[in-house]
Amino acid sequence: MSLEGREYPTLVMRWESRLFDQPWLTTVVLDYVIALPPLIVAQATFNEVRIAAFTGRAGTKFLYFGTEMSASVPRIAPEMENAIAPAELYQEFRLDEQTCPIPYLKLIQVSPRIYGEGLQNYYSPPIKVERFDAVASAEHVADFFPKVVANLDPVKGATLVDPAQGLWTGARFLGATAIAILRQGRVVGLHRRTGKTDKDPIPPEVKRRDPRLDVRSDWVAVDVGAASTVVAVRGERGVAEFVRIGSDAPLRVSADNENPSEIAFEALGRTTKAWRDRVILPMTRWGDVLVGHAARDMRLRPGPDQHARAAASLPALTLLRERTERGEPFRLRGRSDPDTAEALKRPAPPIIDEEGIGAHDPFDPIELYAYYVGLHLNQRSRGLYTRYAITMPAGWSPERRASVLVAFRRGLFRSLPAGFCEYHDLDVLQVVDAGPSAIAYAVQAFRTFGIQPRDGAVPFCAIDAGASEMGITFGIFRSAKAHEAEQGLERVVEYLDPTSIPWLGGERLLHRLAYRVYAASQAAMRERRIPFERPPEEDALGGADELFAPSPEARANTWALKDVVRPLLEQGPTAPVEEGIALLGLDGAPVFMPLSVDRGALGGALEAWFREAATVFTQHLGGAVAKIGREPDPYVGLRILLGGRLAMSPRFAELLSGALPAGVQVHRFKEPDKANLGAPTVKMATALGALSLRYDRIGATLRAEKRDAFRYRVGRARHGQLADVLDPSVDYDAWREAGACLKPQVEILFMPAEDEGEVAADDPRVRRAVCTLGQGAVGQRLYVRAVAPARVEVSAGPPGGEPGNGVPCWAIHLETGAAEKIGG
Repeated sequence: MSLEGREYPTLVMRWESRLFDQPWLTTVVLDYVIALPPLIVAQATFNEVRIAAFTGRAGTKFLYFGTEMSASVPRIAPEMENAIAPAELYQEFRLDEQTCPIPYLKLIQVSPRIYGEGLQNYYSPPIKVERFDAVASAEHVADFFPKVVANLDPVKGATLVDPAQGLWTGARFLGATAIAILRQGRVVGLHRRTGKTDKDPIPPEVKRRDPRLDVRSDWVAVDVGAASTVVAVRGERGVAEFVRIGSDAPLRVSADNENPSEIAFEALGRTTKAWRDRVILPMTRWGDVLVGHAARDMRLRPGPDQHARAAASLPALTLLRERTERGEPFRLRGRSDPDTAEALKRPAPPIIDEEGIGAHDPFDPIELYAYYVGLHLNQRSRGLYTRYAITMPAGWSPERRASVLVAFRRGLFRSLPAGFCEYHDLDVLQVVDAGPSAIAYAVQAFRTFGIQPRDGAVPFCAIDAGASEMGITFGIFRSAKAHEAEQGLERVVEYLDPTSIPWLGGERLLHRLAYRVYAASQAAMRERRIPFERPPEEDALGGADELFAPSPEARANTWALKDVVRPLLEQGPTAPVEEGIALLGLDGAPVFMPLSVDRGALGGALEAWFREAATVFTQHLGGAVAKIGREPDPYVGLRILLGGRLAMSPRFAELLSGALPAGVQVHRFKEPDKANLGAPTVKMATALGALSLRYDRIGATLRAEKRDAFRYRVGRARHGQLADVLDPSVDYDAWREAGACLKPQVEILFMPAEDEGEVAADDPRVRRAVCTLGQGAVGQRLYVRAVAPARVEVSAGPPGGEPGNGVPCWAIHLETGAAEKIGG
């Protein structure tokens, strides 16, 4: 409301009151009417009201409660002149028990006037006095903490005052600070709360509720990446729901479900102060800090202060761990308070002491990001989630995985109501490492591409070529074994130790391309003092070391140049790029810089990197198929599951496919378009796979067997044919029965597993070895087991069992055919 343009007969009333057990200040603007608040019986005999009347720079006037002028009429002096209204235009009168000649309850029966110095100088006709009826009720109660902190819907009063619902015990309450007053559909006043709002008492109308009653059994999958992070929720029987962090725009394409791994600071000082002031539900205000979609929108929004906003942003949030691991100095900055000093420090250690989280712990942006993930999930309208499965890139070290997992656990813990659980109470809050993202992606890819282990185990390679690395995981997709089936599993993903190509990430390649564009104009860059961040994979430019020191300006310039060359990576060498851009100097002032973009050189660099990656991958592939491949051709039937944003590059997919041997099938994940909002992206598929591992009859396990695959057929002669006892599908160290032992000396037949069909016992490819087990073995059962890729052991034992200790045991070296006694 504004008093601008308001004239005679405007009256402004203001008084102090108490609503919801809190102090409030009420202001009402009416014409020809004085509104008086209802008297609180048994608590007061008079409500003090201040009245400001429009007088238009006239001389001092007085308020009389009578219709005739006389010398005995008391007057109320304007003790707080112009405290409410514009100076000189309004005169203010104070109505209290000492100056009013009429009892409060009878005031509505009178018609006061405002007079000047003479009888002819009156203000208006008699003024109507009425009882104020716009009193706030329970419907005006609301909890605005979600709105203020995370731009989420407030908890409405209908929920808070309902005995069956109410406010969670331990939740932080932030009530309304202003309530509009309506008269005949128009706003005529305002209730405004006074006092401190950050320590808001809970109104007595609000009912309390035990938060444990609203705990949901659903699992939350969080796939953490450098460019984006996906959050998905699913129950036992329901479908997965994707949660968008910091977004208020409608879903346009499926990729909008991916949350940028980004934080932006408008007021860094206020944010860090609020973060440290309170451990549980700190009141970091939305607008002072932005997370996810809102942070990226702030950085990319055009405008004269775009560079300042970029310098206050932290894209590729998870890569901050690399900087702290290298001990690299890194300073945070807010857009409106650029001088606030906040250096990035090593995060809290994975081992938490008995005091849990402390106010003096290092400020960790990843923990703050996790806090906002928790705020979007743990809302009064949704319930509380206490089970989180975190997937991370395959190439991260165990130390980094533990560090990020702890950061997420701390942030999620801080989003829960106070007292809901102790920090070390793992039964209440489960935040677990769900393994490399490539494994979860493979689980969903098997479903997407219709891959099932119907005719035996399916060897596979899952490639997650994302923003920070190319994660690679080899393994086999097989039916569950007996002990696994007892646990409710039908299929199992058995994988080797994951590996990665750490320099092959989309954002890393863009950084290198941007650096080469910077280097092509280095003379102009040095002249104008333009800072930049040098990628670790590139050689340093001579001189001007101060231009490559870590700083917010260098960070903003790096991301600006990365966005310039991004079309070359995503669309190809013919994509249009800008030929000039404004960059920040060391002094923080923007400078327009013409750019020299050599498309041929940059395209050649990308081609070389892709070819090098294909070569490195084939080396990893050769070592993996020795363990998971099947003879006669270990590459036949191998499935390559190609995913990740970098894998969307047609040239990269072409070179990688061209480097693969014949017989390998490549399944390339395609990015859904606007017409297919229901189809997941690779990041979304990874989160769905993590949820499948929790709910569906599929499991994942690290392959315990590190030896290369067994590559022979071993058995005995039966009806003139080689009867296999061992073949490449067997597990190591497991005894297999080979029939009765009828002689002290037994003959073992073997051959390379080049042919899976029937082979005659006298086939030239079949070789023989004789093992002398002794007279004591006669009448027992013969047992054989594989112990190495080209070595088996032979012994005898009772039917339905296995050889005992101390009995004769022979080893056969299948490459040479030599047999030697090793036991008994």
